Amino acid sequence: MKVVVCIKQTPSTTAVLTVDDSGHVSWDDPGGKPNILNPWDEYSIEEGVRLKENHGASDVIALTVGPDESKNALKTCLAMGCTQAELVTDPSFEGSDTVGTARILAAAINNIGDVDIALFGKQAIDGDTGLTPVQTARKLGWTPLTFVSAIKEIGDGQITVERLVDDGKETVTASLPVVINVVKEINEPRYPSLMGIRKANRANIPELGAADLSIDGGVGSAASKVDWSHIYAIPPREGSCEIIEADSVEEQARLLADKLFEEKVI
Repeated sequence: MKVVVCIKQTPSTTAVLTVDDSGHVSWDDPGGKPNILNPWDEYSIEEGVRLKENHGASDVIALTVGPDESKNALKTCLAMGCTQAELVTDPSFEGSDTVGTARILAAAINNIGDVDIALFGKQAIDGDTGLTPVQTARKLGWTPLTFVSAIKEIGDGQITVERLVDDGKETVTASLPVVINVVKEINEPRYPSLMGIRKANRANIPELGAADLSIDGGVGSAASKVDWSHIYAIPPREGSCEIIEADSVEEQARLLADKLFEEKVI
């Protein structure tokens, strides 16, 4: 059984985000906070390693799409117990939205070949959409199993999982291959071991580009880039204040109550 864990490098949770006058968002933290492995992905990595330890997975491959510095996040995955790591990077991928990212990840997973399970964290802390796992499943043509809190059984080409739903939990069985996104209730991520960190630092992480995955244009084109300015632009501050004056506190309270009734606040 071969498992791929799709991860993302994100800004540090302690980084300072700034918004300029044009609405552009930047997380170039003046304090020098480094980018980190997306915290939600720690749970999917741990579950991938447990599939190797408890269910006989032969390979647990960490996979990400991003710039060269994303290798730092992949090294964290290796230090936690992943057996391999791959970086998918290409200038044409820059600015890809979730659909574009899903297309790239699906191509990379197909390129690896014979993958039975693709694991994702619940969401990424920068975009917070949580869309990529299901979109990747759609591109692959695999069954998506979302909000998984436990993997119960794997065998005979099938997998049984427990899902968290609004009114409790449900048990679902599906045929492999599947895409799974996990919630934090599934496990407690381990800390990278000192030996694992030393081994990860020496690892040679291969890079794949658009040509390697036979992806033609449009992935990171202007059409797929997200314009955040209308979302994050700081709105102008508006408002007014009226001071209620009266001869006594009781009279002020009565006048305030009357105005609140008039405005249908109470």
